[in-house]
Amino acid sequence: MLRRHQTCSRSAARSGTMAPAPLARPTPEDTMRLRTRLILCALLGTSRLAFSQPAAAPVRQLAVNIPPYYSAAASPATAPKVAVDPAYDALLASIDPAAIRKARDAIAAHPDLVRPETLIVLAIRLYDTGQRDDAVTWYYAGRDRFLTMEAVLDMRSLRLARQAQAVDSFIDAVGPAIDGYALCDVDRHQKREDDAIAWVAAHPYKPLGYADLPALEEDRNAALVNSINRMREASANNALLIVQPEMRARFAEARAANQADARYCWK
Repeated sequence: MLRRHQTCSRSAARSGTMAPAPLARPTPEDTMRLRTRLILCALLGTSRLAFSQPAAAPVRQLAVNIPPYYSAAASPATAPKVAVDPAYDALLASIDPAAIRKARDAIAAHPDLVRPETLIVLAIRLYDTGQRDDAVTWYYAGRDRFLTMEAVLDMRSLRLARQAQAVDSFIDAVGPAIDGYALCDVDRHQKREDDAIAWVAAHPYKPLGYADLPALEEDRNAALVNSINRMREASANNALLIVQPEMRARFAEARAANQADARYCWK
C-alpha cells in the first residue's frame, strides 16, 4: 500500500515511477502529462490520509501537518496552527464555519496576490468545518494556480524553492482526501476540474509578472496562456478517459477496495 501511495505523489507522478523522486520542477511541456497522472492517481490510487483512520471511518478532519505553515488540531473542537498569510491566518484558524466563509469571501474578492498554499489551507479549513464542496473548489484552484507558477517561473530558484516544496507537500497531503470526496460523483468531478482551470485563467497570479522573480521564458504571458491551454487539453483527455467502461470498472474497484465511499461520501 505504501508503494501505491508513492505512485500518487507529485514527484513520482512527474517521473512515472513507483519510487519517490528527488524534488524537480517540471518543464512547461510536462505540465499536461503531470496533471493527467495526478488525476489518474486520484481515480485509481489510495489515500495516505485514509490509512490513518480506522477501517471505513468517515474522514471528517484532515490530519495535515506541514510546519511552519499548518498543523492540524487534535480535534475539530480545537484550533489548528495556521501561518500562511497574516491577512487570513486568524480567520483560517477559527473553528467557526462563518469565519472560514469570511476568509473565503475575502480571498474571492481579491485573489490576485493569494498564494497557492493559502488557497489549499482554505480548502482544508472548509473541509474540516463541513463545507466540503467549497473545499474542492478552492483546493483545485490552489493546485492549478501552482501549476501556472511552475510553467512561468523558475521554481528551482532560491527565491521560490521553499515555496515549491511547501506546496508540493500540501498537494501530497491534502489531495487524496479532497479527491476522495470530489470523486463521490465522478461526472461532477470533471466539471469541478474545468471550473478550476477557468478560475485560474480568469484570475492570473499577479507575481507571475514580477521582474524580480526568475522566469523560465522571456514571454511570461505566452507561457501562462500555454500553461492554461495544456491544462484544458489534459482535462479534455481525462474526460474522454473516464467515460470508457474499462476505466469506470477500475475506478469502481479501486473505490471499493479503499472503502472510499464510506470514508468520503458520508452525509
